[in-house]
Amino acid sequence: MVGVIEEYFKANEARGVGAETSGRRPDAAAGLDAADYKALARRLGRTRLRQRLNTQIDHAAGDAHQDAILLGLSRLLDIDVLADRAVRLLGIHRWGYRNFLDLHLVERPLRHPRLPKALSGLRILQLSDLHLDLDPALGHVLRRRLSGVDYDLGVITGDFRNTTDADHDPSVAETMALLGALRHPVYAVLGNHDFIEIVPPLERAGLRFLLNEVVTVRHNGAVLYLGGVDDPNFYRTHDLAAVREAIPDDGFSLLLCHSPETYREAAGYGFDIMLSGHTHGGQICLPGGYALARVCDAPRPMQAGPWQYRGLVGYTSVGTGSCGVPLRFFCPPEITLHRLEQG
Repeated sequence: MVGVIEEYFKANEARGVGAETSGRRPDAAAGLDAADYKALARRLGRTRLRQRLNTQIDHAAGDAHQDAILLGLSRLLDIDVLADRAVRLLGIHRWGYRNFLDLHLVERPLRHPRLPKALSGLRILQLSDLHLDLDPALGHVLRRRLSGVDYDLGVITGDFRNTTDADHDPSVAETMALLGALRHPVYAVLGNHDFIEIVPPLERAGLRFLLNEVVTVRHNGAVLYLGGVDDPNFYRTHDLAAVREAIPDDGFSLLLCHSPETYREAAGYGFDIMLSGHTHGGQICLPGGYALARVCDAPRPMQAGPWQYRGLVGYTSVGTGSCGVPLRFFCPPEITLHRLEQG
């Protein structure tokens, strides 16, 4: 494990890449030390940690790119700047910004025929794609909106930071403020916007990340096996097999996975429910919620809302926050309150 960490530091120094783009070592920004990286290696595995850290280095240095959207234009042009200028020219920027802050509470059942009767009624709060550093106003609105919402378990399905390679300190600070407004326990997975350095400080603040791991949630004497995998979209350090192996064959499982693109694999392993995000439902859509761009390899019905594939029941949040620009059109942001039911 020490070798993995030393390689990471040496690679950063050789390339001149510090904590994201700030010129500092990656462990300095979040107060991490070698012991933190060793703990991450034990949990994620040395090979996957090495893969993730090296991809972070390459991405910060400009050698590894997130998936292109809009026919590849996102790699040639600043899509966020273009979108902002376009809506200002059309005179609808204020409308889009109001939509960005208009958080909808979506209450819905999550039905599955295998659900143990004792787990029926368990309420799960899902937040996704927070990107809290995009605009501080969102954090204030979100904390107020959560007041009075009653639930048994909280989950966050990835993407805490707005950009994919900037300083993660602002998003960590905003998330810490949010944790003060959440009822614990709260579990989370990392997304394609997240560097693994956010895990130790946020866990010290009370958030529990699932890095290809499983925890048991007890409710009315029954057990829900809650699993979570690392990002399958960009870092591709997810390990569905290891998570499923940690769950008894007859255990009822709920999987947290940042992107719905693993739907076929997750169904094949026999997971019961999967909660995801990543897509934002398009964020800037045509009337009727028709997304202008697809950001992952999943069928359109799986890119927003409830869906089912074979024995896997899924839900893809359209996101609590927004990415790139604080704007939404025909795709309101959501706080999702799931209620487990038999059926």
